[in-house]
Order: sequence, then C-alpha cells, then structure tokens
Amino acid sequence: MINKTKILTFGEIMLRLTSPEYNTIEEAHHFIANYGGGEANVAVSLSRFGHDTYFISRLPNNQLGDSAIKHLKGNGVNTSFVDRGGSNIGIYFLESGFGGRPSKVIYNRKYAAITSIHIEKFDLKEIFQDAKWFHFSGINLALGQQVVDVLLQFLEACKQYGVTVSFDCNYRKTLWQEIDPKPFYKKVMPYVDVCFTSPFDAINLFGITSSETIKEKIDTDLLTQLMDTYQIKYLFGTKRTIYTATDNALGAYVMTPKETHEISPIRFNIYDRIGGGDAFAAGIIHGLLNKEEDLEFVLKFGLATSVLKHTIWGDSLNLYEKDVLNYMQNESGKVIR
Repeated sequence: MINKTKILTFGEIMLRLTSPEYNTIEEAHHFIANYGGGEANVAVSLSRFGHDTYFISRLPNNQLGDSAIKHLKGNGVNTSFVDRGGSNIGIYFLESGFGGRPSKVIYNRKYAAITSIHIEKFDLKEIFQDAKWFHFSGINLALGQQVVDVLLQFLEACKQYGVTVSFDCNYRKTLWQEIDPKPFYKKVMPYVDVCFTSPFDAINLFGITSSETIKEKIDTDLLTQLMDTYQIKYLFGTKRTIYTATDNALGAYVMTPKETHEISPIRFNIYDRIGGGDAFAAGIIHGLLNKEEDLEFVLKFGLATSVLKHTIWGDSLNLYEKDVLNYMQNESGKVIR
C-alpha cells in the first residue's frame, strides 16, 4: 500500500521529563527522559509508515541537541534541515494521570533555540524540491514572532512549489497566557489544505459563532463555516469520551465541502496519552497519500493509529503500517454501539 513521499514537518522538539510510576511532579525524586514534540512525532510515525520525512527546526549545538537528533535519526527522520545554534532546548515535565486525577504538563521552553530561528539558514529550493507535503501545528504560533515569520515564509514556499499543507490547530492555553491567538491562527489558514480541528477551535481560535441550538447541529455548523471561510479541502477531528485518566473512548470525523463521515468510537486503556493527536494526524496523512479515494478507510486508519499510540510509552508511535492494518483487521478495539 505504501506510496513513498517526501514529507516536511516544522516545529520544536523538546526534552520530556516524566515523573515515574504515576507520581506527582512534586513527589518525584527522579524523572524519565525522552524527546518529543508535535511535528517531530508526526515525522517519526510517517517515517515508520515508509515515507521520506524531514524535520525542520533549530536545536542547540550541545549534548541535549545531539540527543534529540539521535532520537529523530534513530526513527528514520532526516535531520539535514535542523539548524544548530542557541543554548537551550525546550523542556516539559509530565505528570501522568491515574483514575480520577488527570495528567499535568509544565512547560519550560522560554529562550529555546527555535525562538531564534532565521530563514537565512535554510535553502528553500533544496528543502521543497520534490516535497509533496508540509505539516505544522498551532504550537509554533505561540513560540514568538520570529518563529511565525519563518513559518510564513515556509508556507509561501509551499504555494510556490505546489506542496500540500496540513495544520493541526493544537491549541495550548498555557502557551498563550494573555495573548489573543485568533490573529495568528487566521493568518496561516489561507495556506491550509488539510486541517485538524474541532468546534472548540472554531469558536475560540477563529471567532466563528452559530445560530443553532442543538449541540450536534451547532458543531456541524461551526465546522462547515470554518471550512467554507478558508476553503479547506479536508477537515478532520476526534471526539474523546473520558471515563478515567486511563480509560477513554475515541471516535473520529472528516468533513469535505460535499460530504461528512463519522466513525464509532473505540474504547481503550491508556498507557501514555501524549502524542495521540499527532499519531492521528500521521495516520490521516498516510491514508490520504495512499488511499484518498476511500475517506472511510483513511479515517479508520487514522483512528487506529491514534488508539495504538495510547498503548505505547513516549511521545511518538513507533509501529509500522502493517501493525496498524493488523489492528484494524483483527478488530482489537471494542466498538461502542
């Protein structure tokens, strides 16, 4: 099934420090270290699915930067477009939830290397030559004007070279503080072909309102308006039901200007929730590149990829396409009717 493609992702990869054995951060005496970040996670999964993936970013020229590079290369991601400079790497602390206690994340990413990224360090012709896909997320929009300026130039290059653009809204309230995210999100949307979003995003990131009164109709109306406003080709999203921190159900939907597909949720136990949305995005991108004519299959593949990620520790899904297909064929998940 694999249609090998050159895929670019742009964003920040961070050092993740996790308190062990479901301890709270303040109770922990040591932390487990690994690396991850939205766009890096997508690149890892797509590399495992057989694509030529390239991660574009900036990392410090020290051992922490080297370790992040090692993580990416070890998962088949090309790092030749990672600029080296600055002294800091973004860090986040994770406290895994259990039972009725939710997970908690504390960021320490101020002055990270990516915040001083410069477009002059990148050869756009070399980067975009033969590229088919470019993926980024809303996290970049919260990392400072310099990151946004570089991103916008990459997006202009996507138009020039005819590269498909996917965007995961990926809103993180703690990164925005008192800054209004709407102007930033609205500025990138004219470049987007495939968007991962939700009714919450439509309201809070794009200022869209609905005159409907029934929740299901409100959600559909909000997403339809978002799609029409920015001429989005595909709009994807998930619907999560939380029973406990380690027991969730996840469904998914896709909207096009002509049709809507929604699949029933799968209920599953969680080993590590981080990266579930990134795995969904990777699964959808892979599905569109290989079987775009069958949107129901694309959606099922994306959902299966996300569910499987929840069973793996760490930020990224490191399984192969055959593993996802086996899961789908064996109906390992219990479908809620």
